[in-house]
Amino acid sequence: MQKFSIELDVRDYELDVQGIVNNSVYQNYLEHARHEFLHHHGIDFVEFAQNNILLVVKSIEMNFKNSLVSRDKFKIEVSAEKEGNLKVVFHQDIIRLSDNKAILSAKVTGVAIKNGRPVAPDTIPQIEGFLS
Repeated sequence: MQKFSIELDVRDYELDVQGIVNNSVYQNYLEHARHEFLHHHGIDFVEFAQNNILLVVKSIEMNFKNSLVSRDKFKIEVSAEKEGNLKVVFHQDIIRLSDNKAILSAKVTGVAIKNGRPVAPDTIPQIEGFLS
């Protein structure tokens, strides 16, 4: 399973009253990293939607280990694998760059829906390509 990685910076407006990144912001970070991962593999959300293929999140498990604060630089690592016939599981880790500390690990399960029905990811050539 090859890992993809992007780097981001914490912005002040992402903090809560405690001065740490609000827990809900981490889902935005994870989503952005997944989209960049898919784009890296030639998967275009707009094109898929125009062809009645929706890539949707079924479930998210997040394990918070440490917190990010203002101006922290961090990376998000992403890998994906097929689970069963219909699911794609994204494994994601957020790591602070200054000390290489694990901030969060996540398991995001997604499915592909075509014309309102779940479809096997390996029936879509672009998806099958990044899972092999």
